[in-house]
Amino acid sequence: MSETSEVDLVILGGGINGAGVAYQAAQAGLSVALFEKNDFASGTSSKSTKLIHGGIRYLEHFHFSLVFESLRERYRLLQTAPHLVRPLSFLLPCYLGDRNPPWMLKIGLWLYDILAGSHRIAFHQWLTQEQSLQKAPFLKKEGLLGCGVYFDAQVNDARLVLENILGAEEKGAACWNYRAVTQLNKAEDGYHVFYKDEKTGESGVLKARCLLNATGPWANLTAKLLGDDGVVLVRPTRGSHIVVSQVIPGHAVLITTPKDNRIIFVIPWQGFSLVGTTDLDDSTDPDHLVPTEDEIQYLLNEASRVFPGQSWERSKVISAFTGLRPLAFSTGDSASAVSREDRILAEGRLVTIVGGKLTTYRSMAEKALKKIMIILNKKAALPASDRLPGTPNVPMDEFLDTQKKQAAGKYFLAGDQFEYLANLYGQRAWKVLKLLEENPAWAERLHSNRPEILAQVVFAVREEKAVHLDDVLMRRLEIGYSPERWGEAAQKAAHCMEAILDWPKSRTKEEIQRYRHKLFPSPSDETTGVQLDLE
Repeated sequence: MSETSEVDLVILGGGINGAGVAYQAAQAGLSVALFEKNDFASGTSSKSTKLIHGGIRYLEHFHFSLVFESLRERYRLLQTAPHLVRPLSFLLPCYLGDRNPPWMLKIGLWLYDILAGSHRIAFHQWLTQEQSLQKAPFLKKEGLLGCGVYFDAQVNDARLVLENILGAEEKGAACWNYRAVTQLNKAEDGYHVFYKDEKTGESGVLKARCLLNATGPWANLTAKLLGDDGVVLVRPTRGSHIVVSQVIPGHAVLITTPKDNRIIFVIPWQGFSLVGTTDLDDSTDPDHLVPTEDEIQYLLNEASRVFPGQSWERSKVISAFTGLRPLAFSTGDSASAVSREDRILAEGRLVTIVGGKLTTYRSMAEKALKKIMIILNKKAALPASDRLPGTPNVPMDEFLDTQKKQAAGKYFLAGDQFEYLANLYGQRAWKVLKLLEENPAWAERLHSNRPEILAQVVFAVREEKAVHLDDVLMRRLEIGYSPERWGEAAQKAAHCMEAILDWPKSRTKEEIQRYRHKLFPSPSDETTGVQLDLE
């Protein structure tokens, strides 16, 4: 869509909710413009626990409708985005003295299966101590009464957002990153949206017949921009994660903390383990978030309690990240007990979406679109397609089996590389590989220990709206939180972007410095031995 003076819908926020609504609204035939002041998914939507799940812990708070909706949406995503969403088994160990005894956990697991119904991945199991230790030998044996096994799914969260953005644009929407909204003026029949583009320095104004506030943790600040100084829409809670060497392959482990009755996950992720999350009220500026040392130590302590044979020193933390959950505002409860249910508000020509979960983004978008269509006095939208741009036309296993050999023979890829590309891009992997016909040198790996290649950097810039080095390495690729995220990989990617974007040397140095700051926002987060080679 070309820039016009007036559109049906302007969306503020390029996280999962804004992207999901943009995709559905564009399919419904609306003219749509989405504004994101940073990169798509650069906030909460790339800093989640990487799960598509029903939320087994919500059963304890009797949030049955949320669990039911989440399990339904989990099933849909497993079917429609198999390159991004994959089943994962979870171990739920039970120890002597835990708040929830085995009989209670067994009831919860049965209820989880019942709520999933025909959408379940597989039936749960209950393992004895001996069976539990066979599956997870590093679990603490002392006091172990048994272990539940249930199933949920894992997701590449940033790419789920990106594919919704790309899908929206294929249907005619205009989605802009690094274009900040600077002023919002209410008009009789909509809003005047003033913006400034970071990339070009250009300023402009767009008329919106309907406005959607999907800014997540920034929703309260956006309300002030709209003149609603006293409105509190969200109660942000901070969730921090750490990445460590792999603790247990093939299974996630759910840990119940004895002190504060919270749940922490230890999840296999990119050959490492992702441990998280914390859950603390946080009213600080969402633009300047870093995990605290207390949070990092908290996660290390809780994981070491259940995996005492592993090394959990602070120096073993590969990386850490934090995000804010935009929970619908409430008072009284602890941060962990605040409902994860969504809240979609309509007032005049403004719709606001807060709360909810990554898992339920599609159904949240559907609810928001119904309100938008009423405001615009348009007929109810037909059900939107769940198909994302990268979704293969056949089941994922069949897609890999039939095309892996073809890719290896044509482009001389190592055995693991097409599988990696297919699991990241789906059927769009062939578009990445097509770049090698233009320049075979782009087949070079970013790091000898990693599968990423230079062609992906080119593709991110040309096809996926990447502007900065951190856009590529932290959100388009999967290298940003790995041990190889710095040094060789950063240098190669930066110099590749320099060549294709015609950056001056000074810009390349600035981009490397910017990326370094994104990785190590405070001195305590910088790993020992990082070499800062800016040449």
